[in-house]
Amino acid sequence: MNVIFNHSEDVAENIKTFWFRPEKPVRYTAGQFIELYLPQANADNRGQRRWFTLSSSPTDPMLSITTKFAGDTSSTFKKTLFSLKADTPLMMAEPMGDFVLPKDPSIPLVFIAGGIGVTPMHSMIKYLHDSKLTRDIHLIYAVTHLMELAFVPLFEEFGLTLTIVVKDPPPSYTGESGSLDGARILKLAPDDDKKMYYLSGPEPMVEAFTKDMKHLGVNKHRIVTDYFPGYQQF
Repeated sequence: MNVIFNHSEDVAENIKTFWFRPEKPVRYTAGQFIELYLPQANADNRGQRRWFTLSSSPTDPMLSITTKFAGDTSSTFKKTLFSLKADTPLMMAEPMGDFVLPKDPSIPLVFIAGGIGVTPMHSMIKYLHDSKLTRDIHLIYAVTHLMELAFVPLFEEFGLTLTIVVKDPPPSYTGESGSLDGARILKLAPDDDKKMYYLSGPEPMVEAFTKDMKHLGVNKHRIVTDYFPGYQQF
C-alpha cells in the first residue's frame, strides 16, 4: 500500500515514532506488524525492507512505527529512516500477524516487553484506552537504561499494573533492577493457569524466556510471542 511520511517524534533517548498517512483507510488489529520498503542509494547487506510492529492503534488516523537508532553502527535503512523528509512517498505491506489481544476480555494478561518490544503493547493499550475498554493487564517492562523508557504516561493513565525493570539503573533508582529471566517473571506475575503471557523483544530474549517459562510449568498455549530480529539486547 502507498503511504506518505508525515512526521516523527522523540519518545525516549534515541527512540523515535514515525507517522505515515495511508492513501486509503487501513483496517488492522492492534499488535500487528508491517513491512516497510525504504529505497537507499547504497544499501548495506541488511537491505531495503524491514519488519516493524505498528505502535499506532487502529483508533489513530495515521500509522506509526517506533524504533531505536544506534548512531554510526545503524544500518543504512535506519539512517535513511531517521533522515526522512515530510511528504516522502513510501511503500508499506498490509498489516498482518497474530500477536493480538485474546477475544475473551476476561483473561488476565501479563505483557513482558524488552526494550523496543514494548511497541505492540503500546498499540493494544492505546486501542483499549481510546475505545474505553478495560482488561486485567500487568506490564513488565525491561530496559537497559532508565532513559529508554517509552510510553509510560499512557500506561499509567490506562491504569494497568506496571513493573519497570532497569538493567543498569542510576544510583538514585529505587525500583526493580538487574536482569529478567523466566523465574523472575513468574515471581513478579505468579502463574494461576488462567493468565496469558505475551513476550515481545529481541529474538534471543524471547526464546530464552519462553524456554524458561515452559520449563517452570507454564503451558505453551498460554505463551504468545513476538520477536524483533536484529536486536541482541534491550
